Amino acid sequence: MAQAIRQTTFVQSDGKISIQTPQFPQGAKVEVIIILEDNPQICSAEALAIERLPQLENPSQLITLVSTDTEIDEDELKQWVSNGQS
Repeated sequence: MAQAIRQTTFVQSDGKISIQTPQFPQGAKVEVIIILEDNPQICSAEALAIERLPQLENPSQLITLVSTDTEIDEDELKQWVSNGQS
């Protein structure tokens, strides 16, 4: 009987996709099906950094100050980065 393993991963800057699991027996034949989301949400730190590369011309856009012991709201941070706010 076939076994299905579902994983979500991110495309790296070089176009590579990595899937690793101890469930893969060495030498086993597998079939890989890739489904690209219609409107993928940028979530990985690498993807967010790549998205901000055009801002390199203005270094002030790359500085974020956070005080010690300040709790970071990750959803707010992602929204801030995706909107290109400074």
